[in-house]
Amino acid sequence: METMVKNDLTQLMQQRDAGPFIAIYLNTAAVLNDLNRRRLQLKQLVNEAETQMAHHFPQTDFAPFNAQLNQIMTDNAFWLKHTGPQTGIITNGQDLHIFDLQYPTDNQVIVNSMPAIRPILADRQHQFDFDLLALNEDTISMYEQRGGYFVELEMPADAPTTLTGALGTEKRGGDLNFNSSPVHGANYHGHNAKAEERTIDQQNYYQQVAQYVQAHSQKSQRPLILMGLPHNQAVFRAINKNPYLSQHLMIDKSPKNLTLAEMQTATEPVQTKWHTQLADILLERYDQAKSQQLAADDPFDMIRPALNGQIDTLIVAADAQVAGSLPVTDVGMTEPIAAPDNLIDDLVDVVMARNGQIRIIPTDRMPTETAALAIMRY
Repeated sequence: METMVKNDLTQLMQQRDAGPFIAIYLNTAAVLNDLNRRRLQLKQLVNEAETQMAHHFPQTDFAPFNAQLNQIMTDNAFWLKHTGPQTGIITNGQDLHIFDLQYPTDNQVIVNSMPAIRPILADRQHQFDFDLLALNEDTISMYEQRGGYFVELEMPADAPTTLTGALGTEKRGGDLNFNSSPVHGANYHGHNAKAEERTIDQQNYYQQVAQYVQAHSQKSQRPLILMGLPHNQAVFRAINKNPYLSQHLMIDKSPKNLTLAEMQTATEPVQTKWHTQLADILLERYDQAKSQQLAADDPFDMIRPALNGQIDTLIVAADAQVAGSLPVTDVGMTEPIAAPDNLIDDLVDVVMARNGQIRIIPTDRMPTETAALAIMRY
């Protein structure tokens, strides 16, 4: 086995052109003495993968894939480590990627030129793990929700956690001093005491914050929720270019002096809204984009925008299947090449690789007879 990587979509996306890929999703939540049944299930899926490979990619040698998957099958340590509800196994015959999923679905195998990751995205979407940026006028802090646990992130020394730390004591037009009041917050005075200069300092600070947080989001690939007073949020959103920042989920409340438990309680309404209103939120966004001619509902019309990094959000029906493939290098090409693939899975991979958002909704919630909807950046 060349390489085994756990739960890292970023690395998998970097290898997406090194296919074809076999993706196996196997329910693994079982009593430990039931290993033989799970091995048998995996063997059946590997046999199905060989059949699909021969049909879709007849020139590809199945032997390296088979060697990797058979090594897993006989590895007791592997089965003892992966006892959660479902395990995703994705390989291109060289590198093996393992994903521990929290919600079981039907066992399935998918052979595609790019890795089929929709079950992973659907699992993460269901969990609604997210990052939280707590925004004050002159300070920030960050939190993350992962698997039901809410924790504050320890930020490195060079992170822009405070305005003075990020901008220094020399501000626009001269020195800026401030003292902190528990009632009124930071009070500024000196050469830059004018309101417009204070606003400029806040904008300059938020510019650094936005850059730092965007780099964090690109690594975590989780939705980013903003918490802060409405004015501070408005200033930040005017600067922000982070595609992971939610436009519909936010907490209009000052995070100043809140405990960790109080912060977590404040997130409960947005979590409820996410689970109960996700499809409504997405379709509302799509309707707005359509009215601005920034939307598409034909997957074949999404090929060029996807390759050019133009798609902000790709809304996918849960069971979407469209025969077709994406060209790897020719972004001027608008027609799919030879079509052994599911075009939807290819679009998902390319949009993700270009920092777009993927959202999966029930098929019966799609407003038109289509497998996907795209919201464009421009």
